[in-house]
Amino acid sequence: MRKYATFKGRAERPEFWYWALFTWILSMIAYTIDTAVAGGGNPMTRSLVVSNIVVLATAMPTISVSIRRLHDVGRSGWWFLLTFTVIGALLLLYWYVRPGRTVRLADSV
Repeated sequence: MRKYATFKGRAERPEFWYWALFTWILSMIAYTIDTAVAGGGNPMTRSLVVSNIVVLATAMPTISVSIRRLHDVGRSGWWFLLTFTVIGALLLLYWYVRPGRTVRLADSV
């Protein structure tokens, strides 16, 4: 959460995937709380208040780390907009699992 809304720079694979794991675990906990409060019931009519709060709280850092991950593999952050298409999401997943580019000393100056 240190880089909550930092879109510049790079995010290496561990940073990206640990964030993905953290948000997944947090989402599962929130869903469990929502289910316990609603007493089970029909999943279509269940109120997901806690889950929605978690999604809203983690949306900006998720977008941020995703864009920084794209920078690490040599892509522009604008490629993140492919998230809204099925084939684009698969392409993004491919880029997210690829190793990042190594930075030479001359590149970082």
